[in-house]
Amino acid sequence: MLIARVHLARGDLDAGWRELHRAAANHPRDVDVLYYLGQVSAQLAAEQFERLVQQSPMPARGHQLLAESLEARERRSDAEREYQAALDATPDLLEALLGLARLQRIRLDCDGAKTLYARAEAVRPTFEAAYGIGACLLREQAYEAASAQFEKARARDPGSAVALVGAGSALLGLNRPGEAIVPLERAVDIEPAMDDGWYVLGRAYQLAGRREQAQRAFATVERLRAEKPR
Repeated sequence: MLIARVHLARGDLDAGWRELHRAAANHPRDVDVLYYLGQVSAQLAAEQFERLVQQSPMPARGHQLLAESLEARERRSDAEREYQAALDATPDLLEALLGLARLQRIRLDCDGAKTLYARAEAVRPTFEAAYGIGACLLREQAYEAASAQFEKARARDPGSAVALVGAGSALLGLNRPGEAIVPLERAVDIEPAMDDGWYVLGRAYQLAGRREQAQRAFATVERLRAEKPR
């Protein structure tokens, strides 16, 4: 690992990666080795994606892949720029439309996100677009419209726990806790470690007057959050 750090200090990422890979083969659970290997791998991947953008006969796809790499490293502003560059080259590139819409939704630009999701739906209907529009409508407290979107998302992916939680949340917004319990219980059956699902289910139980079940649900939330690694 020390040899690798010397190479990295000199800017030789390839040599550093090779030494770190050797270290990881001998000590696969060493935290320092894994950390540096992850950092170097990300930098090497970014360089290759940039080369792909420059050399590819399909520059839009290169920008999209680079955006996904940046997003995975939580460089969201840079990822948004690359997704936009992909759309400037190919306005109907579905993956770029969905990726940029997702990032805009995360930073609470719901108007921009909904416009992009609508463009994506015009290319091809997807679970991601239906769910994304529903999530934006839920944030805007347009509960009836959000409920319709989450039902559309569930039709496209019946086993999606997040869509079930969204559907339950919309029903809570409509003051229909008894109906909300059904999709929420199914969501935590599918994803038992989903603390957000348990929390919304606890609220539904509470509003439906089922106090003991609400207490158990909230206790599950506390346990799951305590068990999460820092």
